[in-house]
Amino acid sequence: MRNFFKAVIVLCVVFASVGSAPARATFMTLDGEVAVLDNYRGQGYWLVVMIWSYDCPVCQREVGEFQSLHVRGHENNLRVLGLSLDGEAGAMMAWAFVAEYDLGFTNLIGEPSEVAEFYTRESGQPFRGTPSLLVFSPTGELEGAGAGAVDLRRIEAFIQQF
Repeated sequence: MRNFFKAVIVLCVVFASVGSAPARATFMTLDGEVAVLDNYRGQGYWLVVMIWSYDCPVCQREVGEFQSLHVRGHENNLRVLGLSLDGEAGAMMAWAFVAEYDLGFTNLIGEPSEVAEFYTRESGQPFRGTPSLLVFSPTGELEGAGAGAVDLRRIEAFIQQF
């Protein structure tokens, strides 16, 4: 098992190589369409899922870097998928967040409890808040999970190990 730790602000980010059976996680697009997460992972590219909330200060600081990672990733077989936990009550604010930061990667939305359950089921770790990350291999296997701010070059370096 590969582990590395990096303390950032108050939170610690952990990427641990763990495998898990794919879950049938269903969320919504910000346009109100049903979206199944399995349609995004296991598609032949690395998938970094960023779990965020419109009112998360760390998410606001880091989302531009995730946009850059997504753009760079097209050259390196990597995509970013956003997953807002703002739910139906915060859907308009989540939509405004995506527009304000001009995000070019796909963003889904789910109810807070559903997103937290998804993260815990996938990672085997308790959900600690936003931002949280899940890193899926091109075959759809979970290879990393973590919570808190992260230097995205660490994600790219982690992926290059494979």
